[in-house]
Amino acid sequence: MQDFTAIVLAAGKGVRMKSSTPKVLQLLRGKPIINHVLEELSSLPCMKQIIVVVGHQAPQVQKHIKSIFKHIEFVRQKKLLGTADAVLSAKDKARYSNVLILCADTALVTKATLSSFLQKYLSGRVSCALITAMVDFRNELGKIVRDKDGNVKAIREKIDLDSDPVSRLAQSATKEINSGIYAFDCDVLFENLLKIQPNQNKGEYFLTDIIEIMYNDGNRIGSYILEESEEVLGINSQKDLAMAERILNQRVLSRLMDAGVRIMDPQSTVIAEGVKIGKNTLIFPFTFIERNVIIGSHCTVGPFIHLREGTRVADNTDVGNFVEICRSKIGKYTKIKHFSYIGDATVADEVNIGAGTVVANFDGKNKNKTVIGKGAFVGSDTVLVAPVKIGKKALTGAGSVVTRNVGPSTVVVGVPAHPVRRAKKR
Repeated sequence: MQDFTAIVLAAGKGVRMKSSTPKVLQLLRGKPIINHVLEELSSLPCMKQIIVVVGHQAPQVQKHIKSIFKHIEFVRQKKLLGTADAVLSAKDKARYSNVLILCADTALVTKATLSSFLQKYLSGRVSCALITAMVDFRNELGKIVRDKDGNVKAIREKIDLDSDPVSRLAQSATKEINSGIYAFDCDVLFENLLKIQPNQNKGEYFLTDIIEIMYNDGNRIGSYILEESEEVLGINSQKDLAMAERILNQRVLSRLMDAGVRIMDPQSTVIAEGVKIGKNTLIFPFTFIERNVIIGSHCTVGPFIHLREGTRVADNTDVGNFVEICRSKIGKYTKIKHFSYIGDATVADEVNIGAGTVVANFDGKNKNKTVIGKGAFVGSDTVLVAPVKIGKKALTGAGSVVTRNVGPSTVVVGVPAHPVRRAKKR
């Protein structure tokens, strides 16, 4: 495939988000919106150059991107005069003969879609191509206008349709919308950007106008209609952000279920991208699993559970109702069934953690470690004050506060816990 320059439009104010945080830095699935876009672009071998156009709160946006993506270049749109002006500001930096343009809020578009689109653009030998989709719901996206032969001839923005009853009536039945994702021949792009006039209703230079200009000049314009229309939805409000969260979460859940994980209620289950879960594990409702978590096979997880970053759960283990586990390793055939907090702990195989157990891992300054040996039995309402070790097959009595290490096969009780006898064989 030929090489491309990508131009990512991230200069807008994002007024409808109603937040002091720039729109592109709003968190989506634990990371800023723009990260999703830049990650997909960076994974494309043909994308040799990525330029981000910044404007509103530019220093904050640029600082964040630089901290994560070392290869990104920037240009500044000094005045927010519209999308065409934003693209034009990148003219002197674009180095490759093909240009991909997309908005920084299109966080739902996938690498696979972009790759297929760019291949179709190149094979079609057109000057320009764009991604479109068919939607049945109300939206703010521009509508596609085609000629009698089915060729794309123009894009009508909502602001113009609202001000022109004739155009609105003519396009009222049109369900095909513009995604805001385009591929251009670089020279043709910048030549035609100069022909765009300010929009009569808003006074800005709209990139969408370039389609009609190029069509009228006889340029061939290709289109790529997406089957999954959700990919082209931009994120402009808190409602859009919530919708994007749901969509990305459902993608993760679908992949896990396809791999043999049983998820009882996908609507109440949140699992981060990259989480690994083995076959035949059952996820109960109201489960929240953060990134960098690995769960083995034949486990049960939930309901009402929070597995935080860095947690590892081995095969055939049960973790259940109202349990939180953070940065801990849980061994095989272990049970943590009810009302517990386990933090910065290593729990061996065949351990029973009684209801109400708390690992007190934070002393006000440091997160301290707890180690629980194989076959240990931790009684209900035990508090383990880290750093502490519980020996193999040791037992803590209900309500114990353990402040010192417990030897193997030892029984401790009390506040603070003290040994009373050797544990019976179990």
